[in-house]
Amino acid sequence: MKHDVPESYIEAKRQCSLLGVDLQQESYERLIVFVGLLEKTSKRSNLIGPSEMQRVWSRHILESIAFVPFLDRCSSVIDIGTGAGFPGMVLSICNFDVVMVEPRGKRIAFLETAARLCGVTCNIIKGRIEEVGPFPAHSVFTSRAVKKPEEMVKLISPSALNGFTLITRVSTVNTSYSNATVSKELPIPPVDRSGFILQYRHQCSSTTNSGEGDS
Repeated sequence: MKHDVPESYIEAKRQCSLLGVDLQQESYERLIVFVGLLEKTSKRSNLIGPSEMQRVWSRHILESIAFVPFLDRCSSVIDIGTGAGFPGMVLSICNFDVVMVEPRGKRIAFLETAARLCGVTCNIIKGRIEEVGPFPAHSVFTSRAVKKPEEMVKLISPSALNGFTLITRVSTVNTSYSNATVSKELPIPPVDRSGFILQYRHQCSSTTNSGEGDS
């Protein structure tokens, strides 16, 4: 087996439940399609490293799904530096309305193909976050592996019309993150490395942690 995606929906649903997410079967089936495309494309485009494909579920898919409990389905979600689709495409597959911001053309082409094959509707923008926008007031920005939270806030601020929320993964807790709340420590298993989901509210964001799963 070239990747670690669960072979059954029941097992995938069980693992996601440990992250506080109710994974729907339709989303699981779309994730299978997405991983298949990623595996095929990575062989020639190096979207993710060869060793990463072997742990694509536990490292990349589940870490992206871990963002779900901290998102409000009524909010506009902007994913910064989506890359190979983490977390932006995974969140789209989980039925969130996502804008993906990605500067690299080959990755844009991959994301557009993935959206079409997975049957999801999303907006994919070529560029860097400091070059695009403005975005609606109280937007929710997601970022998994771009820059440190404090650096991300500086980049986002000019593109946001008012208060905003940043949700990101960090490897350790830093008490210098003002206005930040560590909302969730990632459990091992099902993810394969330690980390936290950090929620940072800038100014007076009205976004709240709805605790809503994939439904």
